[in-house]
Amino acid sequence: MAGPGRYDDGHDEGGKLVLDIRVQDGTTLALTGRLDAAESDRALAEMQKQPGPLTLECSGLEYISSAGISVIMQTYKRLAAAGQTFRLVGMAPRVKNVFMYAGLDKLLGIQ
Repeated sequence: MAGPGRYDDGHDEGGKLVLDIRVQDGTTLALTGRLDAAESDRALAEMQKQPGPLTLECSGLEYISSAGISVIMQTYKRLAAAGQTFRLVGMAPRVKNVFMYAGLDKLLGIQ
């Protein structure tokens, strides 16, 4: 975690990528790595900056925990309440299965 004077670049202390969030254009965020409890606050803060519509490009997302799903659902609810669209695209099957098992794939319109 970043302290005073440090930049949180999404890497752990060993330099391994934990979660990288890149703005690809005004409406797309690309996620790479692991969206888990350790990264959920940072991910939510980044997603809250996006007024919508928003597409999450998830082809580089390797893992998502319940905390990560919570970030996705909070973002979905905020954008839906504002009449904005929210899409999840490019998910690997193992990540998509997490949403399917939770029954969220149809609600979120995962492509």
